[in-house]
Amino acid sequence: MGAVVRRVGIFSWSVIGVLLLTAAAFWAIDRGRIILAPLLLAVVIVYILNPLVAWLHRHGIPRVLGALIGFVAFFSGLALLVILLAPDIATQTEGFIDRFPQLFDDTGEQLRNVLASFGFESVNVWSYDQLVDYLNDPANRDTLTSIFLSRLGTVTAGIFEFVLVFLIGPVLAFYFLVDLPHTQTRLVDIFPEHRRSEASHVGRQLNTALGGFLRGQLVVALIVGVMLSFGYWLIGLDFWLLIGLIGGLLNIVPFLGPWIGGILGVIVALSTGSFSTVIWAIVVAVVVQQIDNNFVSPTVLRATVRLHPTVTLLVLVLGGAAAGIWGVVIAVPLTASLKILVGHWWRTRILGQTWEEASEAMFEEPEPSRLLRTGEIPIVRSADRPADSSAPSSSGTVEYREPEGPTEPSASDDGPAADDR
Repeated sequence: MGAVVRRVGIFSWSVIGVLLLTAAAFWAIDRGRIILAPLLLAVVIVYILNPLVAWLHRHGIPRVLGALIGFVAFFSGLALLVILLAPDIATQTEGFIDRFPQLFDDTGEQLRNVLASFGFESVNVWSYDQLVDYLNDPANRDTLTSIFLSRLGTVTAGIFEFVLVFLIGPVLAFYFLVDLPHTQTRLVDIFPEHRRSEASHVGRQLNTALGGFLRGQLVVALIVGVMLSFGYWLIGLDFWLLIGLIGGLLNIVPFLGPWIGGILGVIVALSTGSFSTVIWAIVVAVVVQQIDNNFVSPTVLRATVRLHPTVTLLVLVLGGAAAGIWGVVIAVPLTASLKILVGHWWRTRILGQTWEEASEAMFEEPEPSRLLRTGEIPIVRSADRPADSSAPSSSGTVEYREPEGPTEPSASDDGPAADDR
């Protein structure tokens, strides 16, 4: 009975601690959101470029020079992408602006027809001319001007934050890339000596989850954007590149991209008045969504923490309510990190599992041979127990299984926690 009471007490206080930690994290995010944006961009750049910088460093190139090479390659690739897409984006944007009055009226007419089919015939849906008349009314313009001036501080802060992100973010990323190994060493040295191997192990797990999510989500967003654009181009939908670009960018937030891209595609298809185009737009959106959920994301995001889709949706809503758009962006990585930290402690301290068992229970596809080889899942041996014992020991030693033959470095080898091995 005493053991049961003790475990219930530990579990209760653990839940309270996790809730307090989550609340404190969102409070800090809300208070320091102006710093969060450039810091988040810096972390993303670090996770993208560190594999290249680490590879160059292993081949004798200093990290400063490697970081410069990585930045040149990264921003050159972005510039090339902009040069290739800019003409089509400009053409479609100009066409959208020219056709906006017609699109507005056509969408309003379709909406009136849909509402009328459900018995809501008295609902007034504005036309474009009515909208223009409302904006040109002097009284309405004074009201809108006063609203704008009351929000001027927020708008100015938003513009300043946007500029700050793209000025400070890359600078922070450069310094992080150069000083990453020393930073890792200093972080590990914070812990007592007998806990450093475990701290390094948990740090590598965090690196695997965060690096896999950030790099993978960017790849998934690119693939979804290409699939949406190609699908809408194939059915002859107007503004196919703009819709695909918006859908791909928004897919950085899980589940959001294909849905927004599908809704925009259906709205544009409705404005054409062609029922077949509407059906084909829905088909494209559904096909892209299914390919993303069943093939793209499971293949690209191989080193992700087990998070139920319901949990993912709930934390996205919670993050948006607590910290706006930035809360939505970091909700899933933050939840995955908390699950790794709390899950490792719970499984090793309460359930009596080894580090390897705890890791296998938390990751979607742990790939034991690769993770054992890279050290992300160490083999725990107790100094005073036989090797086949499954119970953990706080004084256990860590062994890493050597690969049977020469192998290429895995993706997780190149993450921010790889250089301290």
